[in-house]
Order: sequence, then structure tokens, then C-alpha cells
Amino acid sequence: MNKNLLIAATSSTIAVAALLLSLRSPVTAESLIGFASVLGLLGVATLEYRINWKRFFGLN
Repeated sequence: MNKNLLIAATSSTIAVAALLLSLRSPVTAESLIGFASVLGLLGVATLEYRINWKRFFGLN
């Protein structure tokens, strides 16, 4: 039973991947790289400019 479930899950994953890869998408590699770099910069900016609540309320 467990072996049949594993085979079914693997084959369905391969079928879904083949279907998705066969479709044309307007997304290019350059847009994916740009989107990832913007998200990375936003992540760094949020880490750098976190609000220090003690300094914000003047409780040094």
C-alpha cells in the first residue's frame, strides 16, 4: 500500500511538472532575477532600519 502511494505521488508530481513546463509563460529569467534582487534589497533594508522602540520613545 505504501509503495503504491509513493509511486502514485511521484508520477503525479512528474505529470504536473511536465504540464507546467509545457506551457509558455511571459515571465523571463531577467524579470525573475530583478524581482528576487528587489526582494533581497527590501529584506536588507528592513533589517538595517528596524525601529528601536527605546530610542523611538526616548527611553535611553
